[in-house]
Amino acid sequence: MTFLERAIQEKNIQKIRSAIGSYIMADPLDRRGEVAGAVRKVGEAGIHIWEKHDGRDFRHDRTQWDKGYFTLLQAQLMTNFSKERFEHTLEVGKEVYKEERKAQMSKSPTQSQKYAVSKQKPRLSGKDMAFGMVVIGAIIAMLYYLMKK
Repeated sequence: MTFLERAIQEKNIQKIRSAIGSYIMADPLDRRGEVAGAVRKVGEAGIHIWEKHDGRDFRHDRTQWDKGYFTLLQAQLMTNFSKERFEHTLEVGKEVYKEERKAQMSKSPTQSQKYAVSKQKPRLSGKDMAFGMVVIGAIIAMLYYLMKK
């Protein structure tokens, strides 16, 4: 049983939100459909996870969207899990990381390469690790800020 499935079974909204946030963090392009699948499972279970939007504005100018802004949105999701912020975060992630999708698609492996890769243990690149550290740092900073209030 996955973390998300347990959280749904327990009807633990905080854990559900955390699981969905983890899926976004791990795959901003939602290539495997885990984010969409998680939201669908939660909805099918009849659990309401959305909060009223807190009114903080979004950057609508796509030229201002970068990995830092995407990380900020993820941190804000932890304190206000509004449907508007969630959808904007997904939109920004798909825009910011679209070059990685193009690069991945241009390197489509042959069938034998796919088999060889599937036999390897998954590895995190330095870029993945750095991104994870930035997100963790943002979350810690947000939590520290909230506890000081």
